Amino acid sequence: MSDNSDLKMCELKAKGLMEEIDQRSISPVVVCGKCGAKADKPEYLHNPRPLMKKKIDNFWS
Repeated sequence: MSDNSDLKMCELKAKGLMEEIDQRSISPVVVCGKCGAKADKPEYLHNPRPLMKKKIDNFWS
């Protein structure tokens, strides 16, 4: 099996490596300005931008 650690999210998608994408986006904090992928770390993306948190009123908490 090859090492995919140097591949960005859009490259993983092009290769069909969905499990690797899932592992890299468990708790996303950045979004790619190029492809819109969300990731846990900026180094997983070509053009990382901070992921804006949605302000949602949580009625039940």
